Amino acid sequence: MRLHRALILALFAVGALLAARAAGAEEKAPQHIRAAHTFLMAWGNQRWDELRAVAADQVTVRVGDKAFTLEPAKQKSEVSLVFPFRGLSTVRVDEKVKGITVDELGLKLGDNEMRGPGTITLKEEGGEFRVIGVSAGAPQPGEKSPR
Repeated sequence: MRLHRALILALFAVGALLAARAAGAEEKAPQHIRAAHTFLMAWGNQRWDELRAVAADQVTVRVGDKAFTLEPAKQKSEVSLVFPFRGLSTVRVDEKVKGITVDELGLKLGDNEMRGPGTITLKEEGGEFRVIGVSAGAPQPGEKSPR
């Protein structure tokens, strides 16, 4: 019985330590990565107040050759984010951060869902990064094209 309690206590301690390390890693991430991560999490969970904090008033979402809008202040989105997303990497032009690539991004337009790589376009304003655009490629073979 003592061994059982000790094992449970050890597992609890390891879980708490891993959670604390994960939270610390997010706090240490560069500001532009945190902004993109916050944007994606808020958009996917429709947390409009959080979304307004890191997004422009109107965000253009491009899927292939079609353009849609996301308006956090009006709580309006023509396109939904579908979890999970994976692989955030910085895009720099002349040493300046211009955006974030997303290795796997899921978007839903009506009944059509697509997955693939995407890009988040950022604009720096007063030391803060704001999302101004999201783009994803055309649907992969076998997926329906958005209308």
